[in-house]
Amino acid sequence: MARSKRAEKLTESEIEAIVLAAIPLRKAIQQCFISLRPFNETYSLLNDHVNSLDAVLGKITGRSIDYRGRDLGLLPRRDV
Repeated sequence: MARSKRAEKLTESEIEAIVLAAIPLRKAIQQCFISLRPFNETYSLLNDHVNSLDAVLGKITGRSIDYRGRDLGLLPRRDV
């Protein structure tokens, strides 16, 4: 869906879709850390990418990341 203006805001459903796609990506990148020695070049590069991803997710959701939560505290709670 193309945007007519750059200043248009993302809809809640678009934000949710981005977060739902980004969480498994973030988890997969962090799984790669297991086989790497800390502070080597690849480790640092992956860590920088995770930090950048976290910053983008925080910016588009307007929330701070809660690393304890399954969805990083970025998705609205759904009362069932």
